[in-house]
Amino acid sequence: MSVRHLSKRWWTAIVAAAVVVAAGSATLLIARPWSDGPVTPFPDASTMAGDPGASASPSPSASPSPGDDASPGGSPSPGSEEADRDQGSWPMYGYDPARTRFKPDVSLRPPFRVKWKFAAKSLLEFPPSIDGDRLFFTTLGGTIYCLDAASGDLVWKRKYGGKYASSPTVHEGVVYLTSLKGWLFALDRETGEGIWRYKFDSPCESSPLIWGRWVIAGCWDGSVYALDRFKERLQWRFRTGDKVTGSPALLDDRLVIGSYDGSVYCLNYRGKLLWQHRASRYVVGSDRFYATAALAYRTAYIGSIGGTFFALDLRTGNTRWNQGTGAYIYSSAAVWQDRVFVGSYTSQLYCFDARNGRIRWRFPTGKPVSGAPAVIDGVVYVSSFAKRTWALDARTGKELWRFGDGRYTPVAAGRSILYLTGSQTLYALVEKR
Repeated sequence: MSVRHLSKRWWTAIVAAAVVVAAGSATLLIARPWSDGPVTPFPDASTMAGDPGASASPSPSASPSPGDDASPGGSPSPGSEEADRDQGSWPMYGYDPARTRFKPDVSLRPPFRVKWKFAAKSLLEFPPSIDGDRLFFTTLGGTIYCLDAASGDLVWKRKYGGKYASSPTVHEGVVYLTSLKGWLFALDRETGEGIWRYKFDSPCESSPLIWGRWVIAGCWDGSVYALDRFKERLQWRFRTGDKVTGSPALLDDRLVIGSYDGSVYCLNYRGKLLWQHRASRYVVGSDRFYATAALAYRTAYIGSIGGTFFALDLRTGNTRWNQGTGAYIYSSAAVWQDRVFVGSYTSQLYCFDARNGRIRWRFPTGKPVSGAPAVIDGVVYVSSFAKRTWALDARTGKELWRFGDGRYTPVAAGRSILYLTGSQTLYALVEKR
């Protein structure tokens, strides 16, 4: 064999080895921002008091409905028959438009007992939305359910064709939801009858967001759609470079959503781009975003499929910090008292310092965490593919309680009832006394 041919073989081997190393580096999830720059100051305690954007407890809407926790005029006393019927408001995926998954002003702690349960007989990937005396949720099998919040009795169910992989949004007597057949439905809260519907150009698994007149969702065709909910027609459409699976999040007149093109986008009310942050990895192109962002402290918190968790300045899109977990992040985050909670395919729930990304604690769940945690009364709830749900002290990560069902996003909270989403069963839990 000639020296020339030998050199060529060695060169080929070296190139192949380099490709393997590069792929390994990508697998190790070494992440850098596409571009970086100055960031606005992280809010301190003095600025948080007068700045809603600096808080992790914005209200679900600017104008609370009569059943909302923020309503004036007094609330039903806990334990009363009226309190059982009116479970307040958890009107959308993530609780509020900022998708913080933290509900303030609720005293509800483990241990719990089961008050009632409802067998959906199909996969439950997303938690229910709560509107006063009603619960609304969907199944992957294609059914939309409305239950009595206190008793679990079926009020109505509908099948409009297709499957569902999102939570409904309830607003002013209308239930909005998207389907994997590419529909946006507006249904009557009381009857489930269709009011109007709109056909997207592709499947949709984005939980709708209400912003003024608009109802907004992202789709697999890479577009973010805003429809006028009164005129039932498209108002604007923003195109990203690839599939959009997450739900839009809103804070301080800034709408944030991620895309499979490896970018996080920030839009204004008219759908105009304010900034774009593109995550890139060494050697291998750009990362992808499946999760929904959580917005608080003038920051967008979002994890990537590549396994990096980003904290982006809400004003500029520049990186405050990022932190690798070593495995996929499909989980959306919860934010509470300077802490950010997110699950990973490392089979752990992470608690990051919201200011600098330092890991405060982590909790092993035995199987990958795909769904989003939620924080109620200082307790963070998480489920994993181990088909269990854990209640942890949000400050320390200490286990307080566990439940033998759960898979994705675990809970939504009413005034006196915790609604826990099992693999195929919805549970209403009340405190043991």
